[in-house]
Amino acid sequence: MIIGRSGRTRTSLRSLLLAVLLGAACCWTADAPTVADGAEANGLALDVTVNTRPGLGALRPGIRTDATVVKTYRLTNRGGADLYGIRIDDPAFPGARIRCPGGGDRVPRLTGLRSTRCTATGRARAGTWVGKAEAAGRQPYLRATVRASARSGYAGVGARLNLVQTARVTGPARAVVRYTVSNPGNRTAYQVQVTDPALAPARVGCAGRTSVVPGSRPERRPSAPPRCGARPAGTSGGAAPWAPTGCARSGPGAGRWHRRGSWLRLRRVSR
Repeated sequence: MIIGRSGRTRTSLRSLLLAVLLGAACCWTADAPTVADGAEANGLALDVTVNTRPGLGALRPGIRTDATVVKTYRLTNRGGADLYGIRIDDPAFPGARIRCPGGGDRVPRLTGLRSTRCTATGRARAGTWVGKAEAAGRQPYLRATVRASARSGYAGVGARLNLVQTARVTGPARAVVRYTVSNPGNRTAYQVQVTDPALAPARVGCAGRTSVVPGSRPERRPSAPPRCGARPAGTSGGAAPWAPTGCARSGPGAGRWHRRGSWLRLRRVSR
């Protein structure tokens, strides 16, 4: 009798264990996460660097205008559920195309507790460009959208040169040519030189001196930019026989933002 009871007990225990295992297999799959894996409010994290500087670190000292700007967006899935179709929108970097692993503009899938990076490349524009980048992805099993945001930006700094020319005939063999130089940038340009291949360099004078403007500050009052002038001879019939194609240059050693110089073809305005 004791042996019989022991056999029946073992059979009952085996049946109970088998039922438990089958129930666990029915209630769990590798693809569908449970509520415990859920998409938390802070399940997605976004960190942005601008030329390797985190967040707003590129505001000072800034990035030279027209230099390359590289933004890196680091996405981290802090939850256990996979996220799908993560896209990034950055209004502070207009015109730049964001590229993620695989070459697309989004992250197709970011598994739980993993990170990835997307990048965007463009040219620095003058002024301050600060904004909030936003990332959003879907957790389809829970029918949830997970979002993250981070502020970032940079300051585009540098001098720029605009040159406007006017020509006026003053007599049968004389004319006056004026060159108006302006700096629409946000840094001072030094040793700005005005040249015109159609004229001898000595004939171009700025503020009664040589063809070099010692400094051109950023425009605050456009009514008072530096002016240079020339008085070429040899006009006939009220029209100058030459075609001015002058240039304004911020020469070598011209300060922090114009060490290499930058040429700008003038915009001719004659009358």
